[in-house]
Amino acid sequence: MTTRTVGIDLGVRGPHVASIVDERARLVGPPIRFRLTRADLERLVGRIRLGLPQDAKVTVVMEPTGMAWFPVTQWLIRCGFSVIRVKGQRVKALRRYLSEHAKSDVIDSHVLGSIPAFGRKGLDGLFLPSARQQALNRLTRQRFRYQTQIAATKTRLLDLIRWAQPALEQALFKSMTTVSLAVLKRYFNPFRVQRVGAKRLASFIRKNVAGTHPVQGEFADQLAERLIEAARATIDLYGRDTVDFDRLQLEVRQEIALLEFHRGQIRKLDQEIESLYAELHPDDNLRTIPGIGELLGPSLLGGLHSWRRFGGQRRLRGYCGLFPRRKESGGVEHPAQRITKGGSNRLKRDLTIAADAARKVDPSLARVYYSMMVDKGKHHRQAICAVATRLLNRIHAVLKEGRPYILRDLDGNPISIAEAKAIIEERFQVPESVRLSRRRSVVSLAATT
Repeated sequence: MTTRTVGIDLGVRGPHVASIVDERARLVGPPIRFRLTRADLERLVGRIRLGLPQDAKVTVVMEPTGMAWFPVTQWLIRCGFSVIRVKGQRVKALRRYLSEHAKSDVIDSHVLGSIPAFGRKGLDGLFLPSARQQALNRLTRQRFRYQTQIAATKTRLLDLIRWAQPALEQALFKSMTTVSLAVLKRYFNPFRVQRVGAKRLASFIRKNVAGTHPVQGEFADQLAERLIEAARATIDLYGRDTVDFDRLQLEVRQEIALLEFHRGQIRKLDQEIESLYAELHPDDNLRTIPGIGELLGPSLLGGLHSWRRFGGQRRLRGYCGLFPRRKESGGVEHPAQRITKGGSNRLKRDLTIAADAARKVDPSLARVYYSMMVDKGKHHRQAICAVATRLLNRIHAVLKEGRPYILRDLDGNPISIAEAKAIIEERFQVPESVRLSRRRSVVSLAATT
């Protein structure tokens, strides 16, 4: 069968450039420049098919440049072509070999088209998700971005407290509760706290109490006294002219407004995410796996789309990238290499969170964690990565077979969560001395020198 490869260097602002190469990575005709118009895309397909028999196989190779790949891929797959996305690092390495001192769109497209000639390993056809699968992926990614921004805002607020009002951190709570944010938004200025006094401050706290904090009782009075003491300590530390607390109050209010905005956006996203998740995975078997709860279920499904894109469990594990690099030289293998940078960071985060929760509930996963920590001398993160790869096997089986996960003991008998935790408590509790020995701290390193 005749084969032909097309390398496409995607342009974000300018036109895209395509180079057609034969089986020996030789150029077939001049490069093709095209834009995202029907006429240009039809012209591109016509040039690719020129002189090819009906049964010819055409493979298109491109980098995942932003989302510029998506409309081009949609069109080419509809035309019956196979599309492959390759990592930028692979393209860069091959370009250095083929064209060390020059770089252009034409050269990059030729390099992309030449990649299959250097070996097909890792060059699998692109899985194109449905519109709803793509929507779930994008919404869960957006939620992840908002969560990251919320964490950054909380860190920023804590930094402001620590340099402007060091005593306030102990007076408030470690988490940004509703009452904490209300106090910071209105009474970050210590001079204003002193002017208001304990009685009015306690009344304000009662109006803004939420969650587990009591409305009645001594809670509000005690918090008001702590705030006044923190304000007094700050004034004693800085005096009146060292920090402009009025303008700093404006900065704090803006940070809190960002925090509240992102929390509100997440609440809206959660409704749409849950609706899409229920439509794409109505049996909800994914959440029957220990460690995968309300939030991680849609996030994992959004990142993976479908078990069909992977075929087997090995390819799924490889796609997620939770495995160390391999280094072997001179007949000697070097263990304890870093985790590869392949795979989605969001998927890695979700899987490690799920694995850490699952190993406390599932005895077979607890055994893996225990063996890695106690028998093989690994540290916590390495052990969690090993658990996460086993968890991926469960995810693949549940999605493929369409059945809920059944928690079992080490002999394969179904058990309850309480019975599973009892087994883990009895047999797979990692001693604290082992945990401490796996941690490399400055103190321990200094003691050995």
